[in-house]
Amino acid sequence: MDLPPTLLATTTFVLHKVGAGSRRALAGRLADETGLSLWEFAALAALADFGPAAQREVGDRLGLDPSDMVRLMDGLIAAGLTERDRDPADRRRYRLSLTPEGRRAFERARELVERVERETLAPLTRAERERLRELVTKIFTR
Repeated sequence: MDLPPTLLATTTFVLHKVGAGSRRALAGRLADETGLSLWEFAALAALADFGPAAQREVGDRLGLDPSDMVRLMDGLIAAGLTERDRDPADRRRYRLSLTPEGRRAFERARELVERVERETLAPLTRAERERLRELVTKIFTR
């Protein structure tokens, strides 16, 4: 790709190009090798990392609209990867949790995500990859 030097000197432009290409590659590999979408992986990750939670809480963590979250979780429930049950702390609401198959699917997908990330960031040393993660996380969480 023969981009103008002005664009290559614009960090946010380069970050966008790297991010968009990486997202496309990751989404394609996830779909092909695990059958999961990137959002399905994200929802499984939220439940794996934080444990059972109300659907709204998972949606808020992921920044998803409630109607999109309903469709996402309905698909994961139909696939047997998550389940909805009454929250023992508040019987009026439901909570989501991973099924054993959902945990296995998440672990397989997480291994794939780590491989794709290593491949994407292969031009960098281990220390450079760690520093890059620190820097972009700092920008993201400010």
